[in-house]
Amino acid sequence: MKFRIYCFIVLCLTTLVINGLSQSQDNPVFINLIVDMDLPPNSTPDQLQATKTDLLAIFDATTSSNIDWNLFVTKDTLLQSRNFLAGVIIAAPSERTIEVGVSELRNNLNEKLTDKSYQEQKALLEDAKIYAEACKICGVNEVEIKGFIPQLFDQNEDTYRALDDVGFEYNAGFQAGILYEPGHQADVWPYKVENHEFYAVPISTYVHSGDLVPLDDRYAEDNGISSTQWKDMLIGKFNEISGKDEPMIISLSSSVSGKEDYLEALKEFTDFAISNGAQFVLTSDLVEMSRNGIHVAQEGSAEITQSDVTGMPSDCPECEAAKQSGNNSTVSIDSNESEVVIDL
Repeated sequence: MKFRIYCFIVLCLTTLVINGLSQSQDNPVFINLIVDMDLPPNSTPDQLQATKTDLLAIFDATTSSNIDWNLFVTKDTLLQSRNFLAGVIIAAPSERTIEVGVSELRNNLNEKLTDKSYQEQKALLEDAKIYAEACKICGVNEVEIKGFIPQLFDQNEDTYRALDDVGFEYNAGFQAGILYEPGHQADVWPYKVENHEFYAVPISTYVHSGDLVPLDDRYAEDNGISSTQWKDMLIGKFNEISGKDEPMIISLSSSVSGKEDYLEALKEFTDFAISNGAQFVLTSDLVEMSRNGIHVAQEGSAEITQSDVTGMPSDCPECEAAKQSGNNSTVSIDSNESEVVIDL
């Protein structure tokens, strides 16, 4: 009798494990990492160097697992490190994609979009988009800018109009259940903003110490949440939505997750997520899933593509070298270098 009970228990446990694995494969948790290269206002050369080092730490932490992620930059950041950022994008393995978007318009925390007119906001967005699209090595890659995150979530109806007119497809300036469009408090997937063309992308939230808080490492650090607690929050959210139709959108900043304990927390979480069948996707992937109403990752959705080298015009210093080397050139990046090195 005891033997039969034992066999029954083993059979039940085996069934639960098999069902759990099947569910993980059939309904993987989609994770989107949104990384802000947060260069301080009026940064010194040493601060710029430190910011580059932090970003490379995140790059290295995700390279071995071929994790796709989004990188948001400001115009000021691009003015100081365009070639470095182009190198980061191109150095990514062919199996992964780094999607570039526009973050805070300038490295100035006192600047508010809502203090500006529609025309001023539109001009700023157009300018930032042009600079971000220049984050490339001509003849090697092209960069298409689709996403925007407002500084400190500061935006208004004029911002929305400007986003439509400049051609942005999504705006990640929202937080599920905290900052949302009317009628969308419960939405966790990107959703179309009423009377506009772009999609609102809500950063995921989690109940921590009784409060609903965003999965934002900067928020965590500012509010005394340790790196261990931060990792527990990420794993807790993953377990909470596992098997459910809900993505996990995480906001990271280079100054927090690019350093020491928080960096280790990111590594441990991504290892945990991958071992549990997670799929790391781009923000544009999630938007496309929402647009189609089919929450399945599509192949070939990379937004940064390799171009036909021989057909590109010679309008930048790197072009001729790239043309001569064809698609066989390799790109190395170093936080100590202001330029990208193309090895022929």
